[in-house]
Amino acid sequence: MRGLLRNNLYGVIENIKIVFAFITVMGIVLLFSGETTLLNIFSLLTAPMVAVLTISCLRKESASKWSKYKLTLPIKKTEIIKSQYFSHLFWSLIGIVIVSVFMSITVLIHGNQYFYYGFRDAVTLVLGGGVLAILIGAVSFPLYYLWGAERTEVILVLSVFSSVGSIMGLSILVNILSGSGNVSNTVYYISLVVISAITAIIFLLSYFLTCHIFKRKEY
Repeated sequence: MRGLLRNNLYGVIENIKIVFAFITVMGIVLLFSGETTLLNIFSLLTAPMVAVLTISCLRKESASKWSKYKLTLPIKKTEIIKSQYFSHLFWSLIGIVIVSVFMSITVLIHGNQYFYYGFRDAVTLVLGGGVLAILIGAVSFPLYYLWGAERTEVILVLSVFSSVGSIMGLSILVNILSGSGNVSNTVYYISLVVISAITAIIFLLSYFLTCHIFKRKEY
């Protein structure tokens, strides 16, 4: 398992440098400008941008034949899939940490002019990007093993749109269940817990589905 995780890290290391450089520049611009729109964009897109690299890494493995070589190693197919899901979750969390750091520094520099409801609005932005990143992986992995590396771009587009649609659907459902008017902090945080739990369940079900597809696929 450690060897697989190490290989996944090596697979994204080149691209992650480029993405981190872009995120750092965007973060520095945010710190100097304090622009609200940029803060929202940065918060929602950073985690997905970082996490998507684990999906693009699969195509690189396919091109180098490493994906087929792994099948000759004395490891279970489920271990291969598990390592990819762990890597995706790891990079998603890294994205969340980056957003949290830059958001905190921005608020310290420019004051809290961004969040009408205070801390919970900040949590929404951070969690929103993290949920989007995790859902992108949950959709991408089974589709990749079902359709193959040659459709990676299509898979990424479908996963992004379906993940955004899922978040919008969950938000609408939460709003309907919580009723109209101002939502209390208790109801609000319960809603966040529910959305997080649903996301975790989807990610777990995606893992089992991908394992099932991978086991049945012939190479």
